[in-house]
Formats: sequence, structure tokens, C-alpha cells
Amino acid sequence: MGTVFFNKMSAEMKSTLESWFSGILTSSEIVSADRYSLFVGVLKKRFVWILLGILICQAVFARILFYAGAVYLAFTSAIAVCVLTMHAGIYGILRFFGLVFPQGFFYTLAAYLLWIMVVEQADGKEKIRLWMMVFFMVLGIISEIFINPNFSALIFQLF
Repeated sequence: MGTVFFNKMSAEMKSTLESWFSGILTSSEIVSADRYSLFVGVLKKRFVWILLGILICQAVFARILFYAGAVYLAFTSAIAVCVLTMHAGIYGILRFFGLVFPQGFFYTLAAYLLWIMVVEQADGKEKIRLWMMVFFMVLGIISEIFINPNFSALIFQLF
């Protein structure tokens, strides 16, 4: 859906998006960033997502909210891949994976636990799943701050 949206948007909007993504930090900027302030900034943003995930589990229409979040994530990811591909050709796909690895793995595990909490009946394991979800989010934040910058720098240098 994001790809269709991207292909139907005006040339002016495409050039604006491309200029935004061409401003992605260069390899040297990524590696030399202040890790502590970056960690605190990412923690604040992800904490909102953790709270939102917990609230989704409590809502009567939790499945609809979860599906809406999945559609939003897919939509924005498709636009990011399209812009990176437009900017770097087929290597844009590799750059996208460079931007979301390894934290994407941990965030996916947290989303999976959220999905289990949404679709399954209460069985007494909700508390441990909630703590595991928070644990995976923290691992995602740590890997996003300490591992991803070097990995992204390598990917952006190679491609």
C-alpha cells in the first residue's frame, strides 16, 4: 500500500522525500554520535511505544488497533524502501535492512509477544509476556544505539 501511495504521489513530494532521506547521517556521523544522549532520546520514543502496546492489550478492540499499527508500520516501511531505492537504486533495499538491523529483530519479538497477548485468552502468563516484551524493547534500544550505527556505517560505505 505504501508502494502504491509512493508511486502515485506528485514529483514534488517525491523530491522532498528523497531530500529528507539523502540527509540520513553519513557513516562518520553515525559512528561519532554521542551514545548516551542518543540512548536517552531513543528510550523516550520507544517508551511511548511500550506504553501504547500495553494499552492496546487492555482495549476491547485490541485486534483492530494491532492491525492498524501493523498497517502503519508496513506503509511507512514501504515508503522508506521506495525512497532509499530511488536514491541508491537496488542497493536501497540493502540500506533499509542496514537501518533496521539488529534492533528490528528484537522489536519484532516484542511485537510478536504483543500479538500473543492480543489474540490469546488470559492464561496467567500475561505478566511474564509483558516483562519479556519490555526486555526485548530494551534489547532493541541497546542494539539500535550501540550496534546499529557501526553496522549501518558499514552498509552505507559498501552500498
